[in-house]
Formats: sequence, structure tokens, C-alpha cells
Amino acid sequence: MTTLTLSKWGNAQGVRLPKELREQVGMADGSRLEATVKDGAIVLRPLHDKTRVIHVPRLSDVFRERQGEYKAVEELGGPSVGEEEL
Repeated sequence: MTTLTLSKWGNAQGVRLPKELREQVGMADGSRLEATVKDGAIVLRPLHDKTRVIHVPRLSDVFRERQGEYKAVEELGGPSVGEEEL
């Protein structure tokens, strides 16, 4: 549990949310929050305007059709542009 202190900011009061707490719910600087009161408690929830979902394939799916042992091959991709040694 983290204890926060209510501080006066101009005509309002606020709390600072530590980076560790923000990171746990995916909040970056400038993130917006929804504030509600439930059962006598102030509840803050991050508003995720743009949810970014990244689907990462399983390695077993990527290599499902591969036959035999994998061998890495380095391919040269064009003419020399500097002092590379080939």
C-alpha cells in the first residue's frame, strides 16, 4: 500500500501518483483519469483513449511448417557505401 499526501495547488488540492503506481496500470505522463466516489472512497481509474493491442504469435505457430534444422544465412544487401570489407 502506498500512502499519498493531499497538497494544495492553487484553488484546488491534489495528490501526486508515483511512477511505480502509474506503470502498473499503463499510465504515462499526461494520462487522463476518471474520478468517482464509491462507498465513501474516491476511486481513480485511468482513461485509455487509444488501446493498443499487440498480438505476438507463438513460436510453435511460426515454425509449424519448418522441416529440418534452421541455418542462419547472412545476405549482403547492396553495393558497398563506405569502407566495408567483404
